[in-house]
Amino acid sequence: MTGRSSDLFWSADIEGSRKHMVKGTSHSPQRDRILRAAAQLFAQRGYHAVGINAIQEAVNLGRGALYHHIHSKEDLLYEITREYITDLAAFAEQLNADMDPRERIELLGRHLVLKIASHQAELTVCFRDVQSLTAGRRAEVMALHSKYEKAWRAVLVDGADLGIFRPYDPVVLKGVLGMYFYSYLWIRPEGTVSPEAIAERLNEMALRMVQR
Repeated sequence: MTGRSSDLFWSADIEGSRKHMVKGTSHSPQRDRILRAAAQLFAQRGYHAVGINAIQEAVNLGRGALYHHIHSKEDLLYEITREYITDLAAFAEQLNADMDPRERIELLGRHLVLKIASHQAELTVCFRDVQSLTAGRRAEVMALHSKYEKAWRAVLVDGADLGIFRPYDPVVLKGVLGMYFYSYLWIRPEGTVSPEAIAERLNEMALRMVQR
């Protein structure tokens, strides 16, 4: 995460980003298996610590068979980081802008926490390793992060305009998003507190942070 951005957490110039799409990214069962294994390895060890041999071993494929499905290790990182932030941004975008801002926060927060709980490795990689992408791909993925954050910002601004929330403060937005995002570090889907209960508690805290 960077403090240089005018947007919270991420900013990007997406000019020409379509040039960096991965060829042949249709998700066959084998490709999905490779992506899941890569996400687990990247989450556990860090992207740079994982070699292509480790991915081969995890999916029990020879190098030739593996490269039939991917072009490079970075292809895997790119697909993982792009897919999950795309899902988050799409969910945020489809929420009705006329909905009570408090309800929108609850829906956004619940969706985010449950997505982290159900795809913890992938979201760990999505939030932590995006800076490891090459420039063009990084710009594309970071633009999606910015799009998602702007959806949250719109909720806080709408709530402030209605007199429900305090005046919009970017530091508060940063705190709210960080509270949700960093749950990837500690959330345990099979722990004593369910993801649904965690989402409810984080939503309660988020609303306390923004309401008058």
